[in-house]
Amino acid sequence: MADCPSLPKCPFFNDAMASKPATAEIMKDSYCRTDNSRCARWMVAQALGKEAVPMNLFPAQADRAEQIILAAQK
Repeated sequence: MADCPSLPKCPFFNDAMASKPATAEIMKDSYCRTDNSRCARWMVAQALGKEAVPMNLFPAQADRAEQIILAAQK
């Protein structure tokens, strides 16, 4: 499977995780280089647009992503 199309410019990895490259690589392998539909950031971006993705949303926070999406749809 191809890398997530958002990976090269993902603010989470390029900004928030810039000081933790080893951790970022592990997360990229789990969420960006496999099935990116599991990434909470991708979920919100697809449902609401990139501008709706909170900077502090981690890829593993799918539950939080669902809450953000549901709140926006009310």
